Amino acid sequence: MEILPPPPYDHPYKGHAIVRYGSLAQVEHFCHTMQGIVSAYQALGCAKVNPGRCFIMIPKVSGKISAKMQSEIRRHEIAHCNGWPADHPR
Repeated sequence: MEILPPPPYDHPYKGHAIVRYGSLAQVEHFCHTMQGIVSAYQALGCAKVNPGRCFIMIPKVSGKISAKMQSEIRRHEIAHCNGWPADHPR
């Protein structure tokens, strides 16, 4: 289950958001390998934030990724665009 964001970060992003969808392997490659993030967990998504814009990579609906799960992952990543830190404080 994806961690849902706290209310201060749980709102639409006001900047320009670009969302890309890929397979779980593509998301893992982009989020961990290309972004240099080291984690023992499989990446289900990530957000690369720049002033006024945010690039989000999340999995497409397929296999174990349902539409509901994809929506929760997108919500989680939008919260990172809104300033929610990577260590997920509540």
